[in-house]
Amino acid sequence: MQNKPPFRATILHRLRAIHRFFLSTIAGLLIGFAASRFTLPLMMDILIGWIFFCISYLSICWYVIYTTPHEYIVKKAAIEDGGRAFVFIFILITCFACLGTVLSIIVNARQHNLSKFLWMPVSIGGIILSWLLVHTIYIFHYAHLYYQGGSAGSGLRFPEDNKPNYLDFAYYSLCMGCTFQVSDVDTTSKKLRYVTMYHGLISFALNTFLVALTINIISGMIN
Repeated sequence: MQNKPPFRATILHRLRAIHRFFLSTIAGLLIGFAASRFTLPLMMDILIGWIFFCISYLSICWYVIYTTPHEYIVKKAAIEDGGRAFVFIFILITCFACLGTVLSIIVNARQHNLSKFLWMPVSIGGIILSWLLVHTIYIFHYAHLYYQGGSAGSGLRFPEDNKPNYLDFAYYSLCMGCTFQVSDVDTTSKKLRYVTMYHGLISFALNTFLVALTINIISGMIN
């Protein structure tokens, strides 16, 4: 049987949360500035910039999620800096602000004489990417909390798996985002229970807002 080649971390694997944030912010600002050269409302320029921020941040994150082995996840959890908290809080606040911008665009689309073929795909893209971004940053948050005490990990019990990787935490996070519960993963620490509870509350608020926005978009399509 051929031995598996050793894992070699790329520059994307070495990026910390704050670095991913700043790189994605630059991408979003550049695209938002480019969009401002057209005769679009300011809210639309902001939303387009936000969409490209999300695309940049999510692309880096999901590349790391799919390609990082368990051993390197443990190492990253041990050295992750305090910038994670800033990124985590900022993105949560900004996601809800973005959804408010989407609502404003939907309500004022006719006033600004925006074509539905422009504001609808942009609004839908902003909604989907904002939802995915919130639950993606929770993937890294759960991994950090689980492995911050060492390679043994603690706080969550995955069935038949004592070495969960990022995809396992993605399963936990996305299930919480969709259904507000995970039936086959047990929380075994008070800290993880609190984080999961807050995640469930945020998911409920986010999903409720998304339903309201979706109804407004459908109404706009009909009208």
